[in-house]
Amino acid sequence: MNPRTSFAAAALLAIASGGAAAQMNVTLYGVLDVVAGRFKGAPGGVNAQDKPVHKLDGGGLSTSHWGVRGSEDLGGGLHASFELASFMRNDSGSVGRSDALPAPVNVAADPYWSRAAWVALGSASLGRLRLGNVTTLMFFNSITSNAFGDSTMFSPINLVTFIGSPQAGGTGWTNSIVYDSPQLSGFGFSAARSMAEAQGGHNSALRFSYAQGPWAVSLAWQDVKKNPLTFSDGTSANNTRSWQLAASYDFQVIKVFTHLGRLDNKGTESAPQDISYRLWDVSASLPVGVGRVLAGYAQRKTGDHVGPVPATAAGGNLERRVLTVGYDHFLSKRTDLYAMLMNDKTRTNTLPAPPSARSAGATSAAVGMRHRF
Repeated sequence: MNPRTSFAAAALLAIASGGAAAQMNVTLYGVLDVVAGRFKGAPGGVNAQDKPVHKLDGGGLSTSHWGVRGSEDLGGGLHASFELASFMRNDSGSVGRSDALPAPVNVAADPYWSRAAWVALGSASLGRLRLGNVTTLMFFNSITSNAFGDSTMFSPINLVTFIGSPQAGGTGWTNSIVYDSPQLSGFGFSAARSMAEAQGGHNSALRFSYAQGPWAVSLAWQDVKKNPLTFSDGTSANNTRSWQLAASYDFQVIKVFTHLGRLDNKGTESAPQDISYRLWDVSASLPVGVGRVLAGYAQRKTGDHVGPVPATAAGGNLERRVLTVGYDHFLSKRTDLYAMLMNDKTRTNTLPAPPSARSAGATSAAVGMRHRF
């Protein structure tokens, strides 16, 4: 479906729902985020050969997207709901987040509704069952418990966990069945299963959470065996198993977040591996005037043997450390301006022979604007 057709369909749906407003609620929503600055290194990690690049890009603190969601009251406490959402690159007008990756990865670009495409049935007492393309529980666990939210450009924990790691990408799973429990005294859980559909194995995930007062604690676990066809399911064909413990406390004068996790890279069926990574981070959000000072540090590290990669590849297969500080200034509830400074350091086992561990570092600085609608 092309963008014009998709937008027209959403607009017609919204108009048609006007005659049945008492039964059906439909909302058009989105985020446009643009950032400009001096960047060095790939999002997956800097290598020793990278040179600084000055550029304007989409998706600094949030990946730009638009979508339509709705719900219908079915009576008796039961409701039906849906969500359709697409990523966009507002610096160029392109759809999705990334272009296709050539061999040997062979991952196609984002399809149009790659951010979300699901329908659900639920109630306040029984919970909700979602079917379709759904954000992974691991990604949801990460973005709801760090100072930089869903940023995949500046958030330290998101960068070391999802961008350039063996768990590369994988922020959404297609062909999913997801159950979200009702919240009981602050407790809740979710369970997800992504059908294999002749793409290797299936994916499974669990998340448990507790939020009461200033405290929030959550634990996510996932087992990935599905080979991705598009960026919707990530960019790595590796079988991986991971867990992530998150906690936060709001002191009012400052809110502090932390994560502790592990990622096991089992390789592929034809090329098995057994490499474990330890991940941790700490970040904070400090209210200042009508804005927030943001700071975060994260590390991913392995002590296992890692095969060498070309010197031009994104760095960090041995270790990656990311430090980000910045300020986010709110002009209104919907519009904010921000400035970010990020330092990325990596250790990488590289080619040519003999392989050697090479260290690299880079500092990137950027300013941006984000508008929600």
